[in-house]
Amino acid sequence: MKQNILKDQEKYAKQEFKYENNLTSLFIENYKNIISENSFFIKLEKQVKSKNFKNFKHSISDGYLLIWDKPTTPSLYITEIELERHDMNKHILPQIGNFISFKQSATPEELNTVRNYLYQEINRDKSVLEKLQRETGKEVYKLLDDAMGDLQILLVLDRISPELSIGLSQIEKAINVKIRKIEVSLFTKDEKKVVLFSDSDITDEDVEIPEDKLELEEYTLAYHIENMPEKISSIVNAFSGCLKMKGIKEVPTKYYIGFFKNKNMIFSCVVRKNSVIFYSKATLEEIKPGNYNLSFRDVRNIGHYTNHLPTEIVLTELNQIDDLQKYFDEVYRKY
Repeated sequence: MKQNILKDQEKYAKQEFKYENNLTSLFIENYKNIISENSFFIKLEKQVKSKNFKNFKHSISDGYLLIWDKPTTPSLYITEIELERHDMNKHILPQIGNFISFKQSATPEELNTVRNYLYQEINRDKSVLEKLQRETGKEVYKLLDDAMGDLQILLVLDRISPELSIGLSQIEKAINVKIRKIEVSLFTKDEKKVVLFSDSDITDEDVEIPEDKLELEEYTLAYHIENMPEKISSIVNAFSGCLKMKGIKEVPTKYYIGFFKNKNMIFSCVVRKNSVIFYSKATLEEIKPGNYNLSFRDVRNIGHYTNHLPTEIVLTELNQIDDLQKYFDEVYRKY
């Protein structure tokens, strides 16, 4: 059945992609509109490999997508672009599986290798390097280093078949991982084009979650700390254990963990490879940071996953947890 789009009283016919490169070119031309203006696609076909995964086969991605919608916690996507007609079981799923294996088993040194060759690629064009620094307010090397703490998988296709959708869903549930999926279609009339796309990622999450919906969240604390360094997991577990005694409701979502007193989120955290970033409802004026040996920052004007929380606290060591718990007690009493 031929698909068409009506736009301004004109009929646009769907075009099939003859080659994968056609879809790749269309995505590269439009990714900022499809995903975010705060993004940059690095078209670099290079193997990723991990010595910690003995069955790992070297896989070559189609590129890397850097996103800084949340400047304090940027993300990096290993990107695979495929046509639906490619063999699902022999090509698409094994390739995605290899990228997931790298994400879960790569050592800090192997992640640094990826960061370094991405930086080298960006650095080839000084105008691009300077543009990224202007737009992000960060030195690009530091931006990439931060983004490696949230390495994810992006799959771009012309169509996701029901069989592939089931296969991806089974992988996600089996190994507790999320794959971002984008479908892109092209419709044309003469020289005019219309791009139709869908994105599996949900970026606008409500921060005030109704009390009767709290139990319906599909994510868990384990989702956030799985495959994280022991030091990072220990920080999250120690803080979580302290809150349970106070009756605080812990609500893990895809990107962060929210901590609720009654129906109000008063604290949250984002787990990264090298740190745990906490956000507090109290401003720096309300609770003075000088009483605590912690790193505080006012983030009222900086985008992050729980924007209504104005203060950022970054923990990198387990011995900082006592000060964080004392600070949280002040926030708890205040709110």
